[in-house]
Amino acid sequence: MENIILQTHGISVKYGNFLALDDVSISLKSKHIYGFIGENGAGKTTLMKVLTGLLYPTNGDFSLFGKNKPCDILKMRRHIGSTIEAPALYPEYSAYRNLELQRILIGNPDKAICDKLLGMVGLTEVKDKKAGKFSMGMKQRLSIAMALVGKPRLLILDEPINGLDPKNISELRSLLKKLNEENDVTLFLSSHILNELYLLATDYYIIHKGRIIKSITHDELDEKLSVTGQSLEEYFLSVTGGDSNV
Repeated sequence: MENIILQTHGISVKYGNFLALDDVSISLKSKHIYGFIGENGAGKTTLMKVLTGLLYPTNGDFSLFGKNKPCDILKMRRHIGSTIEAPALYPEYSAYRNLELQRILIGNPDKAICDKLLGMVGLTEVKDKKAGKFSMGMKQRLSIAMALVGKPRLLILDEPINGLDPKNISELRSLLKKLNEENDVTLFLSSHILNELYLLATDYYIIHKGRIIKSITHDELDEKLSVTGQSLEEYFLSVTGGDSNV
């Protein structure tokens, strides 16, 4: 049996009368790449905030690396790296200084990790440049490097390819594949861009109006597309439209 590193049970989040998440239950297996698909406002970012401790659920609970007590989950979160919404960078500090501050903040004694991560994300030559002067693609790569300072086992990225050009997207895809294959990092990636997730993911969760309406592996998706002749977009629309044959 594959190792389940994260499991949610009936997670709900309510803002007044608005139900942002409705009874969400998912399981993430170690070393898999999960595509978390949904249109804007479906609840993707809200769930990621719950998983990373930025938001408390109204109902439900979850386990993280086999632990389900609140005090244990708090400790286990040190094994999670994340970028939620816009990259959280200090614009007046250099790329290196941003990483150094993150290293100090989380208590990683490995001073060499900053240069190592800058090399990994292809920013060594601009390590002394202010982050505020970076392009969107460079900011995204730096934010991922910051998420990796703690050597996480699980990386949660909210819309990581948002605003990137094709070259940046290709570079980011290669980086994420490398992290998964060489460092055994489990990835949980949200996006509404289906074609890009298709090139990366081993598994998918589809969320619609706060509910998980489909869980499917990459192989199962391939088989479904082959049988139906649907495109990715057509399949997604059939699922979110409530097609009973999906």
